[in-house]
Amino acid sequence: MASITAMHQPNIRRRSGGEFLPVAMRVMWALIIAAGLVTLGFTFYPEWARLVSMKKDLASQQERLADLKKKSTDHEQEVKLLQTDPQYLEFIARDKLDLMKDGETIFRLGNLQPRS
Repeated sequence: MASITAMHQPNIRRRSGGEFLPVAMRVMWALIIAAGLVTLGFTFYPEWARLVSMKKDLASQQERLADLKKKSTDHEQEVKLLQTDPQYLEFIARDKLDLMKDGETIFRLGNLQPRS
């Protein structure tokens, strides 16, 4: 009987490198995942760089807008003063237009700021 069972069982030999296939599968999966990550990086990096650039531009534009709003407020205040305050209007007329009252002499001195 021993000879019959020996005939039906195939001759199975274990290789000494029997773990080659699982290691190869792990390496293959690691390479696939790495390739996917590299592909994602190349796909999204230009958009990310564009987003960073747009954020910097937005901050610059917001700063410019704040400056323009301040200038606008200053101009509105000056217009209001010119329309309602005769003393301010007289000051501006004398300073910028070189107007003077009868019998008045104006002495203009040069730039009084010290030289650097």
